Amino acid sequence: MEKNFGNPYPIKVFVFGNDTTLGSKIANYLQTESGKFSIVSFSDCERMPHQTETVRGLDVFLILTSQNGPVIDKWLIDYLRFVRAIKSGHPHRITVVLPKFPHQRADVQNYKLRQPKLSNFYADLLKTAGADYIITCKLHNPASCTDDPPMDNVDTTFLIVDKIIEKFPDFSKLIVAATDLSGGKYFSRKVSNKLKVPLIITEKDRDPVTNESETIKVYSYGEISEERTNIVFIDDIISTFRSMFGAEKAVGEKYPFVTDYYAAATHPDFSEETAQNIINSRFKEVWITDTVPITEQILKMLHKSGKEIFLISVAKLLAKVIDNVHNGVQISDLWG
Repeated sequence: MEKNFGNPYPIKVFVFGNDTTLGSKIANYLQTESGKFSIVSFSDCERMPHQTETVRGLDVFLILTSQNGPVIDKWLIDYLRFVRAIKSGHPHRITVVLPKFPHQRADVQNYKLRQPKLSNFYADLLKTAGADYIITCKLHNPASCTDDPPMDNVDTTFLIVDKIIEKFPDFSKLIVAATDLSGGKYFSRKVSNKLKVPLIITEKDRDPVTNESETIKVYSYGEISEERTNIVFIDDIISTFRSMFGAEKAVGEKYPFVTDYYAAATHPDFSEETAQNIINSRFKEVWITDTVPITEQILKMLHKSGKEIFLISVAKLLAKVIDNVHNGVQISDLWG
């Protein structure tokens, strides 16, 4: 990583969470090591993460990567405690780096069910803990990007585009698709416009209680001719894979000549249910980034079934973002 010595406050990176693979890669790209810290556990199960070296006057970047599951809330709380501990050490600035920001699907208040909007809630907690700046990847709703504290919403679209170009050098047989009219629509439309290929968007209804979805309509933009046999569904988050599964069936009924199905997403919120739905689907390959670590058990399930899962790392991109933020250089040029 190219160094710029214009910032008089030295950089310090901490890698935190129950899976530090991505954070360690980012630190390697930055040619630095993770700062030292400890987590003290008390008899009443309370925990106290804290640095074990000075951070006074440093430009601190705190990276959190944690697997999904029952422990994710524990690590999110510990992260807040760690931010508070670092704040007490009087750094110059604290930038929190969360490759996937929590509660992103709770971006609208549901008055009927009395469910609150939570997409900005964790940002408020980070500010209270002492964070000065936030870096994250591909918010579900860009409107969730906060100004206080300032947030950089890193666009990962070009990583998906690069994978599509690698897989399909000839776009004449390609269709890009979105599973719904929300976040995935903007993501897939951007890719469709970039590659100049037809776009399909499926519209689904969600049960407000179970959150289960049923695809009911298929819209197309551009000519969907019979030679277009390859389709790539693009979304920001893959959770249960039910939306992809339903969209695949709807598209297959309307366009039976489409034979090869692919899925791509930035955030893989995978569970065993996700893996089983992928196994039961017609999707040949799933392309995801490493913003959320996937357990070995789930990866083994998918590989045993013959399904191909390709990881696209965001480590180099996030390292460049951190370097630019540290040195006061704009970051939007990193993804065009």
